[in-house]
Amino acid sequence: MTGSSRRIFLYWLLLLVPTLAVGAGALVLLRREQARLDEQVRVAAATKRSAIEARARLIAESVELLIGDVESGLMTTLNEIPVANPDASLDDWERSNPLVRATFRLSRDDRVARPTSGEARAWVAAWIASGTPWRGVVRDEKESEADRLQRKDISSNVAQSQSLRSAVQAEARQKTAPASAPAVELAKKSEAQAAPDRVGWTPWRDASRLHLIGWRQPAVGGVIAVEVNLATISARLGELLPRDGDLADAFAVREIGGVILKSKDYAAEGSSFASRPASEQPVVIIPIAANLLPGWEVVGFARANDAARGAGGGFFLVGALLVATSVAAILAGGSLLLWQARRSEAEAAQKTSFVANVSHEFKTPLTSIRLYAELLEQGRVRDAAQGVDYLRTIGRETQRLARLVNNALDFSRLEQGKKKFALESLDLTAELTRLLDTHAPRIAEAGLVLRRELPAAPLAMTTDRDTVEQIVLNLIDNACKYADGGGEVLVTLAPRAGGGAEVCVADRGPGVPMEHREQIFEKFHRVDDALTAEKSGVGLGLSIARQLARGLGGELRYAPLEGGGAKFILELP
Repeated sequence: MTGSSRRIFLYWLLLLVPTLAVGAGALVLLRREQARLDEQVRVAAATKRSAIEARARLIAESVELLIGDVESGLMTTLNEIPVANPDASLDDWERSNPLVRATFRLSRDDRVARPTSGEARAWVAAWIASGTPWRGVVRDEKESEADRLQRKDISSNVAQSQSLRSAVQAEARQKTAPASAPAVELAKKSEAQAAPDRVGWTPWRDASRLHLIGWRQPAVGGVIAVEVNLATISARLGELLPRDGDLADAFAVREIGGVILKSKDYAAEGSSFASRPASEQPVVIIPIAANLLPGWEVVGFARANDAARGAGGGFFLVGALLVATSVAAILAGGSLLLWQARRSEAEAAQKTSFVANVSHEFKTPLTSIRLYAELLEQGRVRDAAQGVDYLRTIGRETQRLARLVNNALDFSRLEQGKKKFALESLDLTAELTRLLDTHAPRIAEAGLVLRRELPAAPLAMTTDRDTVEQIVLNLIDNACKYADGGGEVLVTLAPRAGGGAEVCVADRGPGVPMEHREQIFEKFHRVDDALTAEKSGVGLGLSIARQLARGLGGELRYAPLEGGGAKFILELP
């Protein structure tokens, strides 16, 4: 493992281990907090269920007390109705008392004597046909009163139902005054001398609804009875349900079969009934005593608690996402810093190599210039032709040094964004002709044949003369360096259809591999060490040429040459 790889490994170790440890610790703490919140939610739900159940039981007891009060009051009035001629009193009672739905009377042989027609006669006949309760064991009034006192003691703390019960008791005892006091007195004396009456309450359900019937069988025979108006009772039951905001819609009194009196309905809609949404299931169901209202029950609903729901499983999920995001951000930031550090290190190494190579590149032409200048100074030439050759070499090396200096200066300006372009009108055909004539000998010395395809007519352009010349010289240098065995260099100039011009420099060298065709325009990039090891250079020529072309508003791109070789296309606006 190299020193650089070891440093990278240690860096990742120092970054990854603490980050993962912190992330794991955060997840453990989140899991514990989630468990604590879940326990709080469970305890809160259990407490709420217990509170709802206790409240539902109180409501059920209040309903039972209310029905007991109604039965007691109605039975008291029923016992005061004279047996000798009860129809007039029953008519008055039925008209004046809202708790009385209907009254009826049976003959000694259990035939319906009152009413004589209508729906009431039909269901009374059906009730008698189902069995006469007064012939079996029934609940007497003393037992009923004992039960009532016991229920009253159980719910003595339910202050909410007291006013309602008082009102109902008063209504239940409501009756008209007897027609003549002497007749009543005689009836009471006659009844006192007879055997005690049998009384009782019988809930009975037919195909349509529940009937709550109170009856009295005098010793002389026959039966007089009263049916409780359950619609009036239902309208009053809403007053037993809680009114506070937290539990305002959490309780209901319903009859088995789905009909529900919701607690919020009594204030707005009186005795209206409505169906509970199917999505809401009751938490507790407390049945009302079967001997009072069979099939009726008090249900308690638990509404969803937004705070508890928000503290549920979503807490751990959100926390885990935040921890994962933080861990990913730390690792991404560390990776970015590592990448930037490596990039800076690579650029520093490239710049060091650049300085070294540029120094070497500068040293080579300077050495040649100094050598041939000293030979000329010392007169160490055989003839005039050799002197001219020495001067030509000095000139060539001077041009090479000038190009190197220009490239170095342009690289510095481009890196700092300080490169400026001096635009002017010129004939591009003439400029390229002059440039190629000047550098034709150098191309020939590289073993290449220069071919040119330039338009005969002038091609006017508005561009930077020195920048175009430097781009073309960099391309020619690149061809002389890497295509010296290719035989020829072709330079073409043609106008573009949309305006501007296109300059192509093509050679028959080895070309550029596919994977390097964009990388050759990057700074300090060289294609293949095996190919370029003997070639001087720092890998800046093509990079500088493309940046200069783009600075002019054009582009420099590479294209493979048919039959082998490379072609660089300069597009000028």
